[in-house]
Amino acid sequence: MQEDAHATDASAVTALLHRLVSTWEKADAEGYADCFTDDADYVTFTGTHLSGRRQIVDCHDALWQTFQKDTRLHQTIRSLRFVAEDVAVVVGRGAVLKVGRSTPKPRDWKVQTLVAARQSDGTWKFTAFQNTRHRRLFERIAARKDPRLTGGRADSERHGP
Repeated sequence: MQEDAHATDASAVTALLHRLVSTWEKADAEGYADCFTDDADYVTFTGTHLSGRRQIVDCHDALWQTFQKDTRLHQTIRSLRFVAEDVAVVVGRGAVLKVGRSTPKPRDWKVQTLVAARQSDGTWKFTAFQNTRHRRLFERIAARKDPRLTGGRADSERHGP
């Protein structure tokens, strides 16, 4: 029974991530922010910390009118694990695709961590998001100095999709 519940919850969290990607493509700031709790913490790849749903709406509305106009997201899930019955941590890779691109350039990848929480109505929403640009060159330099600095994984493991 527990395994079935986790499979159902994993599907719900994955669907939430797909909804996030879909609303980005539509430049729907309200729909995008609706994937988050009212008190969510959202850290952009520039290090800007947005506090709460209203700031997520405002920031993304401005982004889609300027720097990210007509863009899409490319998203993959690296891991999804439940740290409690009602809390899941998703680690993924994402990139913004400019008009005419179907795949990300290597320098465009970001490593992302999302924390999803089950709401009182049983639905899932993200309550935290961290987006960090993947610095491959620095990672390679660090790995040569001491592989423990990069989790001890081989180069091909660190750079896969």
